[in-house]
Amino acid sequence: MLPKALREFSAIIEEVRVDRFVHVANTYELRASLKLRNGSILNIKDYLFADGTRKYAYHWQFPDGSLIRRWDNAPHWPGLVGAPHHCHIGSEVIEPSTPKDILSVLTEIESNMASNDKDHLRA
Repeated sequence: MLPKALREFSAIIEEVRVDRFVHVANTYELRASLKLRNGSILNIKDYLFADGTRKYAYHWQFPDGSLIRRWDNAPHWPGLVGAPHHCHIGSEVIEPSTPKDILSVLTEIESNMASNDKDHLRA
């Protein structure tokens, strides 16, 4: 899935660092970081376990490390619709979300970048 995402979203991705990728049978572990063309960074942790469950966190941040958004499925917000899937917007807002993968997250980021001229992030 990562190679497909890198091809499909090459217009917004400047640099890729894969810290760990292990694929055994029907399981995988992926830890990676994408530097985007506007200077922001997407940190990825995505695990698929043998029982079919997934654990993920896609953490999109400004160059200074402050959070733009984080999509994850940690069970911290059981009262939200769609729990455990949720999205942190900045450091204060938590919203319901749907299950995410790298393609859906990059689609949201690309849309956000297109609608909010974030080229000022490069400073």
